[in-house]
Amino acid sequence: MKALQFFLAALALATFSGCLQIEKLVKLKPDGSGTIEETLVMSKETVASLQKFTEGMAAQTAPATNPDEKPGKKKKKATTPAPAAFSLLDESKLKAEAEKMGEGVKFVSATKINDDKSDGYKAIFSFTDINKVKLDQNPGSTMPSPGGKGANEGPNGKSKKEPLTFHFTKGSPGELTISMPQPDAKAPPAQPQTGETLDMAVQAMRQIFKDMKVTIAVEVQGTIQETNAEYHDASRVTLVSVDFNKLVENPDKLKTLAQQNPQTLQASKALLKDLDGVKLESSPEVKVKFQ
Repeated sequence: MKALQFFLAALALATFSGCLQIEKLVKLKPDGSGTIEETLVMSKETVASLQKFTEGMAAQTAPATNPDEKPGKKKKKATTPAPAAFSLLDESKLKAEAEKMGEGVKFVSATKINDDKSDGYKAIFSFTDINKVKLDQNPGSTMPSPGGKGANEGPNGKSKKEPLTFHFTKGSPGELTISMPQPDAKAPPAQPQTGETLDMAVQAMRQIFKDMKVTIAVEVQGTIQETNAEYHDASRVTLVSVDFNKLVENPDKLKTLAQQNPQTLQASKALLKDLDGVKLESSPEVKVKFQ
């Protein structure tokens, strides 16, 4: 029964996760302020599926009509509110997301992305002090889902957060330290997948990760003078850059990932790091000096 429940849940997530691209770019100024650019793009087929699914949920939760009910009799209120209409660009959700990023982070604007194959948005957030910013590297916090919650949120609205934190000292050069999230010592160990459950997990992951891409980077206003970052150029440090198609095309690696069943992106890094097309910062602290 547990294997069947896992499979059905994984297939439901796969329906709404394929053909997804997420990019988060932090732009830092020498005074410690800056912006966060968040870009999310999904295939039109996936967006249509989400809209249809939300409509179905709304129909199921709508109060039933009693044909024997007498005219004028006061109707009972529905106990379960119908899901809000699905919209990929939801400014109320983006404003709530800004509040979770830390004190002084504000939602500025959002622009729709629409072409022949995909829909999405590019949102801009501003911050006054990067020392107060917490940027969740878990893509599940950004992925949309019916009902307005992130794809990895439960009924209580909580999700597995993996925040990047920052420490910045002004100067010439300015010095930035990016702290990567550390494993939760209190979290129970992941349960390895075996047998039928493993086969189902591999099948579901193949669907979930198809055409998915995730990028997280920090761009400084100026030139990087010194850094221990593994992936950087003149002004940008790349912390996460994963083309999940590379994982889908590697059946042995995909099976190993499913078998070990890591619960967070941080825990998955060691398994994904040597894949072609994957950049994952392994240092617990990335230091950047720029001016």
